Amino acid sequence: MKNYILFVLLCFTLSSCIEILDDVTFNADGSGEFKYTINLSSSKLKINSILALDSLDGKKVPSKLELQEKVSDLIGVLNCQEGIEGVTLEENYDNYIFKVSLHFADVESLLNAFKETMTAAGNSAAEYEGNDNWVSWDGSTLIRQIPDLKSFKFRLVKNEDQELMRNGMYTSISRFHSPVEQIQNPSAILSKNNKAVMLRSSLLDVFGNPSIMDNTISVQPADN
Repeated sequence: MKNYILFVLLCFTLSSCIEILDDVTFNADGSGEFKYTINLSSSKLKINSILALDSLDGKKVPSKLELQEKVSDLIGVLNCQEGIEGVTLEENYDNYIFKVSLHFADVESLLNAFKETMTAAGNSAAEYEGNDNWVSWDGSTLIRQIPDLKSFKFRLVKNEDQELMRNGMYTSISRFHSPVEQIQNPSAILSKNNKAVMLRSSLLDVFGNPSIMDNTISVQPADN
């Protein structure tokens, strides 16, 4: 797994533009659907040039086949988690677009699945610390953060890469089956049907201060 993580690191530090999207639907009974997309398509030429190397900055560069195997391993970890089902993966190695989706029985199952996957990817318990409760949902109130990306071996972003990171975007969407009544984060955007809330910021800002994506959202009780 280490080679996969190192490759992701290289992509984050050398790519000109990265799009990350997390999209979560919350049901009144606590269940929901989680979707996560990483889009590196604008940097595919640079990524292909990296993959052609044996090593970069003293670190072994995995082959495309090794990447596919590692991604498959991580999906296997997700499939084995209690309370998680319907795991699907869309892989596009021509444009380097990866989309994962799954259904969770409750938020606790989602949190545990995320933790186990990060551990399988090579992150220690200490590195994961502080990300155990990045989301809570009781059927009417959502308290949501995004996991602190700095914890997951992304500390190698150099000062000269900051402008590149500024061009990347992180988008977080929370969807509900009832209308939203209140939103805590003033930067959040409410959808026209009042059932989805979006936060969007540059990756540089999110890496530097993940709390800008924090939000508390209240929705109408399902029985109303």
